[in-house]
Amino acid sequence: MSSPLPIPLLEAPRPVDAEPSSVRLASNSPREVGSIARRMTLVDGLRGFAALAVVLPHAVGLFIFAGSGALSEWMVRVADFGHRGVEVFFALSGFVIAFSLRHTRLSPRGIGQFILRRSLRLDPPYWVALGLFCGYLLLRAAMTGKPAELPSAPHLLSHLLYLQDVLGYGQLNIAFWTLCIEFQFYLAFAVLLGCAQALSRWSGRDGVLTMFFSVLFVVSLAWPMGLVEMRSHQPHMMYLPSHVFIFLAGALTWWTLEGRLPRAVWYAFVLGLWGLFLWKLDSRVFVTAATSSILYAAGRSHRLYTWLAARPLQYLGRISYSIYLVHVPLCMLLLAVKVRIAPPSDLVSLAFLGVCYAASIAAAHVLYTWVEAPCLEWTKRLKR
Repeated sequence: MSSPLPIPLLEAPRPVDAEPSSVRLASNSPREVGSIARRMTLVDGLRGFAALAVVLPHAVGLFIFAGSGALSEWMVRVADFGHRGVEVFFALSGFVIAFSLRHTRLSPRGIGQFILRRSLRLDPPYWVALGLFCGYLLLRAAMTGKPAELPSAPHLLSHLLYLQDVLGYGQLNIAFWTLCIEFQFYLAFAVLLGCAQALSRWSGRDGVLTMFFSVLFVVSLAWPMGLVEMRSHQPHMMYLPSHVFIFLAGALTWWTLEGRLPRAVWYAFVLGLWGLFLWKLDSRVFVTAATSSILYAAGRSHRLYTWLAARPLQYLGRISYSIYLVHVPLCMLLLAVKVRIAPPSDLVSLAFLGVCYAASIAAAHVLYTWVEAPCLEWTKRLKR
């Protein structure tokens, strides 16, 4: 089991991947209003950066060998920061999911439709990635002459339903735990949002919804503040509560740009995050504060549709979920090949890292084109 990555986005997520970022900002700016078909280039660009970041921690074994030089030692240190790409996916998921549900009345039927769309969006690529990882296990067994450690039927079924941690089976692919966290968050967020909507209608006050989630955000900071220490043998209990504040920071940022949450409240929350980072030096808090600040600054300056619009970043953002799904077995396979055929060298390790990135992007392109893109079209049709 990997630590928070130390890792699925979104959906991450994704991070991890959220709804397609073809959104418009509910503001008075003529540059932002009336552009429902436009994509938030900033969101996709940040996903592109995060997708590149999360590959490095799983490829860092390329740089661990006897007699490694300064370059390899530096890469090992840098790789640790790649874990934080997961938090970027989580914050973006909260931001875009809050947008996608802004006009949705979340009755039990509405919640069911939302989860169905999420499943159609996320499940087929994930299932293909599970099959690919099992193929990697068979290939590894053929290369080593050892028996293939294939999952049992219940273990595989638990993965198909995002329940492997809940049921105690553990992960086939160390990156998949974040997919469980993402899906649990989607379900919990939709249910809580539906309850907040009902409470708002009952009380006749529009501010109940944002107040409800603002309180939840403050409470969820108990973990990074160290006020509550989670000790559990269940990974989902250890990881989900400690990441809730990241999703909620993204959602609160959207609601502030939308005008539902007073800006003064958002400023208080983000300043609190920056202060918490300076106190605890928790990198998750830093990434949450930075991502929320960038999204808010872009929204206020009408740059959500122009920042990070370079085509390579937009392309990486679109295939980021597929990159996340396929990169781990490719990294493991290339590491095994390097150990067998290549001399220990900093430059050789760097070359293999380049091959790892190229292979991950190529495989992700195929998965996106043949599986993920059709799933996106299905979810659009279902929403219509």
